[in-house]
Amino acid sequence: MKGLHIGKVDRMVHSLFACVLFLAVLFLWHGSYAGSCATLVFPGLIWLAIFNGLLQSRLERKRFSVDYYLDRRSFVHRRLQRNWLSVLISLSAAGVLAAFLVVFAARSRPSDWYFLCAAAAAAPLLFHGLSNSLGRHVRGHSGDRKRRTTLADVLLVRMAGRLLLVGMAAAYVYVNYYLIPVPIGIDPDSLERTLEAFAVSARSACPLVQDVLLIATQMEGLSWYFVTTAATSEWLHDGVGSLLWVAFFLNAAMVFGGVVRGLEGSILLACATVGRQRQE
Repeated sequence: MKGLHIGKVDRMVHSLFACVLFLAVLFLWHGSYAGSCATLVFPGLIWLAIFNGLLQSRLERKRFSVDYYLDRRSFVHRRLQRNWLSVLISLSAAGVLAAFLVVFAARSRPSDWYFLCAAAAAAPLLFHGLSNSLGRHVRGHSGDRKRRTTLADVLLVRMAGRLLLVGMAAAYVYVNYYLIPVPIGIDPDSLERTLEAFAVSARSACPLVQDVLLIATQMEGLSWYFVTTAATSEWLHDGVGSLLWVAFFLNAAMVFGGVVRGLEGSILLACATVGRQRQE
């Protein structure tokens, strides 16, 4: 029992450290994106963390489907045991989520970091809370020494991630909708001047980062211009304003989806590290 308790403490400490490290990488990217293209190493690390979380979950779902529905003696079972398709899908999905997240982190306001810090602190706590309360009911929670990351790890971290995603995205949308003031630089009489004011913040010595941020800032400026002028403009239908708010909500969901998947990947990496140390 004492060894089991120590193992849980180790997993908790490693998971918390991994989540803090993920948050630190985001913060380093926020402070250095205006520099050279060498700073792209930080989005690369973020992408790898998201990829790990997505891949582990997809592999478990594939193992269940293949083993449950197909005869192990079938050649189809052997073909589907290969992981290349899951890797490709996870790589693509991780790239999309990482793109939303790194753009958000680069242009984040100080208030945005309250949400990111809260997510990094809540993720390991939720995961280990679920592990203590539900883990004993999940197959693979104990006794599986062959794998460093067990089925229970993947299932419980995904459950914790879904709870975190709903809570953080809802809180972020609420705060931005009701409390965050309209950004400066919006000129109701000129869309061009509005876009120029937003584009000022898109500055980077790396051409790739410069182009991506320029597109993101102009889209944001366009959205804010339409939303703030919808109430007085005769030609802008109310439905367009609502559509733009929906786009904002979807963007928030993608951003925090990337945050949560990155935290999940970090926690699973920490669990694998603890598992390897215990095997040695």
